[in-house]
Amino acid sequence: MVISYVKTEAIETQLADVGFTTTYGEEPTTRHHVIVKITSDSGITGIGEACPLPFTSDDDPVQIRREIDDRLAPFLVGKDPLEYEILGELTVQFPNIGGTARTGVDLALHDLVGKLQGVPVYNLLGGLCREHVEIAAVLGIGTPQTIAEEAASQISSGMKSVKIKVGLDVERDIETLKLVRETVGESAKIRADANTGYSVKQALKFLKVCGDLNLEYLEQPLAIDDYEGFNQLRKSSNIPIMADESLYTFEDAQVLIEHDAVDLFGLKLIKHGGIHQTRRIADLAKENDIECVLISPWETQIGVSAAVHLILSGSNFNHPHEIAPGALIGDPYHGLENRNGIYLPPTGAGFGVSRLN
Repeated sequence: MVISYVKTEAIETQLADVGFTTTYGEEPTTRHHVIVKITSDSGITGIGEACPLPFTSDDDPVQIRREIDDRLAPFLVGKDPLEYEILGELTVQFPNIGGTARTGVDLALHDLVGKLQGVPVYNLLGGLCREHVEIAAVLGIGTPQTIAEEAASQISSGMKSVKIKVGLDVERDIETLKLVRETVGESAKIRADANTGYSVKQALKFLKVCGDLNLEYLEQPLAIDDYEGFNQLRKSSNIPIMADESLYTFEDAQVLIEHDAVDLFGLKLIKHGGIHQTRRIADLAKENDIECVLISPWETQIGVSAAVHLILSGSNFNHPHEIAPGALIGDPYHGLENRNGIYLPPTGAGFGVSRLN
């Protein structure tokens, strides 16, 4: 059993939430995806996705395809896809290739092996640790009234949590969070994400005033390397702190743990290079009693399904995850089903998604 060939394809979708804004600015409406197809000599094909992150990644579809077609594909052709060591070698052999390109290949390999063995990917990762995956909605920066109304709508639709983007104006952020809590009620889960937008002083004020709002956590309040600041925030508040932009590599995770900087890790497959490396970080987090949340930044159902399989197989993924359906217009893949804010385990081989005709 060997890999016969690797192909890539660039596609575009449209962001459903036009005008979605964070501290980085307004998200681009058009989303770019590189679909990766790895075919074995038996004729079975695994599919993966490489979706560059706007603002925080220099990757672009042309560069991603070049890295895969010119460098990763020749490395893979002729190798046995069932040899798990290939996944680790992607990082060791190609440290200068972006995590986005490696993610596309990693996902396609996992999907291929699942199909070859006739099992869902979560079985390759050790089996089910939970019966379903809870979904959280993500709301951009806006007026307090608009965000509160949208949060209530998302909770009513079945979403198990809502994340509110903050970080541009701490006074307005506090007003927004108070109104959201008042609108959705005490039982609904709320989280906030500052995308590095706060100073330590601003973050301390936010945490103090919002301390009685029962927030799940505050995500990435400070600059990526302000470890002392993170530690100070943790000691000053009962609101947990999450790292996102501070966490790309396994070594980043080690540094965060050494500084006792955060309570949670925000994981993105495309940040870390796919399921294999993300699982390594999640396992390290588990050893240090750190919970993880998977975030899918507007990927097709290939990327979302990959995240679902990882969550289903991990024991420290106990919060709702930001992998909501319907974020893209024109997603050509299907297979996942949102049932009142949860995903049930896919039953097909591999990721269980396929392309619409």
